[in-house]
Parts: sequence; C-alpha cells; structure tokens
Amino acid sequence: MAKIVDSSCVNCSKKANGCCKACFEDDKLNVFTPLTTDEIDYIVDEKMQIIYKTGETIIKQNTSATTVICIKEGLAKVYVESDSGKNVIVRIAKKGDFITGGGLFNGSVQHFSLSAITEVRCCLINSAKLTTLFSQNSEFAIGLLRRNTKQNNFLLNKLVNHTQKYMPGRVADTLLYLKNDIYNSNSFKLHLTRTELAEMSNMTKESFVRILHQFKESKLIITQGNTINILDEISLQAISKNG
Repeated sequence: MAKIVDSSCVNCSKKANGCCKACFEDDKLNVFTPLTTDEIDYIVDEKMQIIYKTGETIIKQNTSATTVICIKEGLAKVYVESDSGKNVIVRIAKKGDFITGGGLFNGSVQHFSLSAITEVRCCLINSAKLTTLFSQNSEFAIGLLRRNTKQNNFLLNKLVNHTQKYMPGRVADTLLYLKNDIYNSNSFKLHLTRTELAEMSNMTKESFVRILHQFKESKLIITQGNTINILDEISLQAISKNG
C-alpha cells in the first residue's frame, strides 16, 4: 500500500533543500524553472509526497485527473490498457519526470496508467493549480506545451515504428531505449519482466524471447538472468534503422 510521507509537505517547504523544493530545482530542463517564488509556494501548498511499492498503481487509466506526478526516485511504466486486457507500455518514467496522465488540458481524465516498476518516491501536485499558473505565466505555459509536444512526437514515432518495423527492429528499439534513455549504460540490470519488455515492443512474450535469443546468438548482446550487456550497439542501430 502506498505510504504518505507527509500529507501536506508544508513543514519541509521552508527548507532550502526540502522534499518539496527538490521538485523545483534550478535546471534548464525543469518545467518549473520559469515560476516565481510566490508561484512555487502556491504549488507547494497542499502538495503530497508519497512512496509507492513495486507493482502499485500510481495513475489509473480513465479515472479523474486531479493531480500530476513528479517522480523523485525510482522507475515506473506508462502504459495503455485495452479492453482485451493487453497492455502496451509506451515509455518508462524515471527521476525528474513530470507525469500529467494526458488529461491536464484534455477532459480531466487520465488517458493511460502508471505503475511502479521499482519503489517510487513521488510528489502529487494539484492539477487545478497548474492550470491556473498556465494562464498566468506565459513562459511556464510555453514550457508545458513544448513538453507535451515532445511527448506526443515520441508517441507518434513509437506508433509508426510498431506498425512499420519487423519484430527484430522493435526489439532493437526497446534495447537501445533502455540503454540510452533509462539506464545510461551498456550493461544494465532490468527491472522489467520479459512480458513487460514484450509489451514495450508490441509483440508476444514468446516472440520477444525468440528475437532476444537470436541477438544473443549473433553476439549483439549477452544476457545473464535479468542483466543485459550490449556488445554491438552499431549493429542494433542498423537493425533498428532497417526495421
């Protein structure tokens, strides 16, 4: 069960590096950078910090979008649930990510689910306060729109890749994404099951495992338990490019 670290985060908001202020660090990639001190204090009020255990649902698809999520520690999967029960993982959320659930400016309904892959420490911010600041701070509004556009472009590219690439290309995409965007290492210990990896590649578990075995036989990768070591990234990139 999710654990609420501080129901209000009011006390820590006055600390220089408290749990609330950490979400608004001065970073050119941080969407909150354009906010003034008063605007940050406005968001911090009623902000909650929560720890979710592995496997717990953080956002549920088709529920009311009353909060946005700031990931402070851990990994979570962003996925779409279908009526058939098959999930499609669209990306992995990590430290520093800002998750709106797709409903911040679009009907106030969560358009996908978010579940903890590892233990996740995150802050929940009232979405109504963000929409208020959106109308008051143009620089902040532009930053949100740019982030939303970048996310939409990522999802569009993923959709195109899933419909136009053969299975080896999709598996190569998944491995390169994990290596370059999530773990930032040639060798990484996976926090995902083979089923979840297949859901990232839009294929069955059996097909994913078969392609992974082919990559291993071709000495593109080494697998040992949950650890994958990328041996030939250039060849994986070529497979990805050629589909």
